[in-house]
Amino acid sequence: MARCATMTFRNLVLSFVVITIFFIAVFYRDAHAPARLRVVASVREGEKRPSGAKYFFEKLDLEEKDCRRLFPGIFPAINYAMDRGKFILEKSDADYTGLVQGRIHDNKLYILTTSPDHIPRILHQRTAILSQLHRALLTSPSKLPNTHFSFVTNDEPKNNTWSFSRPNKQSTYNVWPMPSFAFWAWPPQIGTFDDVLSRIDVVEASKPFEEKDDRVVWRGTPWFNSLGNPQLRQDLLRVARGREWADVEALNVSTGMPIEDFCGYKYVVYTEGITYSGRLPYHQACESVLLTAPLTHLTHTAWWMKPIFAEDLMASFVNPATPSKEPNSGKEYTIPSLLPTTKDWREANAVYTSRNFDDLEATVSFLHQQPHVARRIARNQRGLVAKYGYMSPAAETCYWRGLIRGWASRAEVDEGWVDEMGERYEMWLLREVEIREGGRRPGR
Repeated sequence: MARCATMTFRNLVLSFVVITIFFIAVFYRDAHAPARLRVVASVREGEKRPSGAKYFFEKLDLEEKDCRRLFPGIFPAINYAMDRGKFILEKSDADYTGLVQGRIHDNKLYILTTSPDHIPRILHQRTAILSQLHRALLTSPSKLPNTHFSFVTNDEPKNNTWSFSRPNKQSTYNVWPMPSFAFWAWPPQIGTFDDVLSRIDVVEASKPFEEKDDRVVWRGTPWFNSLGNPQLRQDLLRVARGREWADVEALNVSTGMPIEDFCGYKYVVYTEGITYSGRLPYHQACESVLLTAPLTHLTHTAWWMKPIFAEDLMASFVNPATPSKEPNSGKEYTIPSLLPTTKDWREANAVYTSRNFDDLEATVSFLHQQPHVARRIARNQRGLVAKYGYMSPAAETCYWRGLIRGWASRAEVDEGWVDEMGERYEMWLLREVEIREGGRRPGR
C-alpha cells in the first residue's frame, strides 16, 4: 500500500514538472520569437492565418505594438516632435490659407473650421488628408486619445500644426509632419497611391537594375524652387540638360512622363519645391539611386532616408596611395541638419550632391564605374517599400494613429476650444460636394 502511494506521489510530481516545463517553453518561445513573427498572435479568431509579413501590409487595424514591430522605422518625425515637450494649442484665425482645425472625440472626427479657399488644389488636398485621418480612426482597434488638432496644406509650415514638411534644422516652429495628400490620391493624372505603387511594381518586375536606362532622369518646373536654394532647378538644368548621361528636361506637354516610368532609370534626381516636392515617395519606391541636393525640408518619408554625401562616397574608393583632401572639407552645406547622413555606402539609400549639382556628372560617372555600389544603394531604398512595407496602407494608418497619440500627449488644449464640438466629418463631407458659391459652402 505504501509502495503504491509512493508511486502515485512520484507520478504527480513528474506530471507537475512536465507541465511546468511545457508552459515555461511556450512562454519563452513567445517572448523571444522574432518581432515580425510575434505579430501573428494579433490575428483575430476566425481570420485566415497569413503566409508572410506582406499579409499585414494591407491590414488597417493593427494594434500599436504590432505597428511598431512591423514598421519600427517610420516614427522618427513623431518622436522628434514629442521630444520638444508640451505646448499650448490655441485657436487660430479660421481664414488662414489652407488651415483646417478639428477635434477627435471617441474615435470620431469633427471639423471645427476650414479656410474659405476655392483653389481646387487646396480643396483636394485637405479632403484627402481628412479622408486619411478618418480612415485611421475608423479602423483603429483601440480607443485613441481625445484631442484637438490643426493642419495646413500650404507649402510653408505653420507653428503648432501638422504639416507636409518641416525644416531640416533646429527651429522654433513646432511642426509635426503628416503623410502627404498623395497617400490618398493625387488628382487627376497620377491617381491613388496604392495604384501607383502597383504600377511601379510592374516596372520593377520587368526591369532588373542592370537593364534600366543608365542615365539620370528628372522633370520639373524650372522656376519652382526651394526657399532655401532659390537656383536649385536652374542649376540642375544648367549642369545636366543635353548631356549624354542625363535625361533632364523642363516639364511641358511634350516632355511629361508617367510617374512610374521614372523607375525605369538607374538614377533619379529629386528636387524640392518651395519647401518639399510631393514626388519624393514615388521616387523612394523605385529601385533606383536617389540623387538630391541636401534637403532643406523633411516630409514624413524623408526621415527614412539615409543619405551619403557624394564626396564621401567617392572618397571611400580613392586609392590609399593617392593624396586626397579630407572628406567633407569642401562641403558648403554646413547648417546642422536633423536628418543624419552616413559615410558607409553599404547603409546609404540616397546620395547628396552639392547644392548646385556641380558634382552631379562626377557622381554619375563614379556610379557607372562602380555598378555594385549603385545597385546596393538602389536596393536599400526599394527595400523600404517592397520588403518592409513602409509605404503600405497598414504603415500609413499606423503612422496616423502614432501621430494622434504623440500629438495628444503634448498638446495642451486652450480653454477657448473646450465647448466646441464641431461638425462630424461624414456630414461635413456631404456638404462639401454641394455647389459652391465663391469658394464657400452654401449656408455657411
